[in-house]
Amino acid sequence: MKERFSTLLNAIGQFYLREVRPRLEPLLAPFSPWHRRAMAAAALLVIIGLLLPGPPSPPDVTLRHVDLPSNLADQSDTQGSWHTYHVAAGETLAQLFRDQGLAMEALYAMVNVQGSDKPLGTLSAGQAVKIRMTSNNTVTGLTLENTRGQVLFVRQEDGRFLRVQ
Repeated sequence: MKERFSTLLNAIGQFYLREVRPRLEPLLAPFSPWHRRAMAAAALLVIIGLLLPGPPSPPDVTLRHVDLPSNLADQSDTQGSWHTYHVAAGETLAQLFRDQGLAMEALYAMVNVQGSDKPLGTLSAGQAVKIRMTSNNTVTGLTLENTRGQVLFVRQEDGRFLRVQ
């Protein structure tokens, strides 16, 4: 193994002396030895910088519609069907409601009864939000998981919402 490595280094050295050095000397002649060393060090740093991996890719910020869980899909609910959405990084419930064409009044009504822990304002990326809506996009319920468990909002007969859990 050592012999192969030394043979390879020897071949690279010979290539440098025969091919590279004669072409570089006229270009580097006007510079002092210190400038030449600085340029070699800078070139080495550029090469190392190009070989280093880039920054991690940003998180997926698209909002994806997900199929219903089997326990919700099997229920025949007269108040509408459940749809599950995953919150994107930096996404708010207001943006979700706007993107889905849902009435903001329903969100405002839920915010008014959400309580001091404010589960509707503390969403995290990837968090599942289940919204029950009728065929004409009227929100009749919303549920989400937070650090204290599941939170459920249900529309009452008079149109107001009630926080059940």
